[in-house]
Amino acid sequence: MTKRKDGVEGIDDGALKQRITIEKSDGRPWSELPMDLLGDISRKLNLVDHLAFGGVCRSWRMSALASERDVIASQPPLVVLPSISADKVLSLYNIFEENTYQIELPTFASKDCCGLSSGYLVFQDRKGQDELWLINPITRHELKFPTPPTDISHATITSPTTPSDSSIVALSKDFVHLLFYRPSDDKWTIYKTPEPKCFYADIIVFKGQVYVLTCNGKIWNLRLQSDASLTLFAVCDNPVRCSTILRLFSFQYRPNVFLVASDDELMLVNFRVFTRPKIFKVDLETRKGVVTNSLGDKALFIPDMSRALISNPTKWGGCNN
Repeated sequence: MTKRKDGVEGIDDGALKQRITIEKSDGRPWSELPMDLLGDISRKLNLVDHLAFGGVCRSWRMSALASERDVIASQPPLVVLPSISADKVLSLYNIFEENTYQIELPTFASKDCCGLSSGYLVFQDRKGQDELWLINPITRHELKFPTPPTDISHATITSPTTPSDSSIVALSKDFVHLLFYRPSDDKWTIYKTPEPKCFYADIIVFKGQVYVLTCNGKIWNLRLQSDASLTLFAVCDNPVRCSTILRLFSFQYRPNVFLVASDDELMLVNFRVFTRPKIFKVDLETRKGVVTNSLGDKALFIPDMSRALISNPTKWGGCNN
């Protein structure tokens, strides 16, 4: 003990440091919290807090990874809003809670976003000079592919679980060509439309296979083995004038049919503004599209760059269609 000038006794610095050290040693470090407790905590966090939670230490990161699937499933969809005034800021907007999260990325100035695939945003250089750049805005992981020989409308990687070893498949901006690039390739491969007077409409990866949709409601299987091939897989009869807006009088062709997948179901959606979408479930045995009037416990989202069929939207307070 020491006595201050006013006669009041106090604790000297040495004794205070010793007391703090003793008090700290009585408790367990935060990094040693039980995994069960860490799991319960991480599952109650929103996406942004969950990411911060995983960055504290190794044990917290392991807990965050273990609960990642449940946490993502419990989050409402986020709308990507590129900033007009800044070339490094990307905004993610929660349309249900009306919250906006801003994420800073490496600069994407002079690049156009032309797709969303397995969490990766796809950027193409406007001048066609730089590589095709993919970045996951959450994990910041990046992928790069050689410059495509033509402008593309959207693209998808083929191996979501191992993106670094993935091939990439894309549609040209005029929807006339199908392009793909494999890790073993030295250049892009280009396929014209498989039938005359027909355009490509969409591409999707389902159960490890690449499926390509044409505007006449036909679904094709693109095999990317050493001898690549494009073969007819399924047919959806009369899908309500698929993609009838052709490039007449300078109007650009824009498909209004899309492929979506969830769990064990592959579907074709014919979407037109102000009307109820017409939905075909693809029977994987008969390989025919069957019209359905219900999505069950799923919700369908049709933004401009990508489509999504989400199971059990009640997890994040939504409802099914």
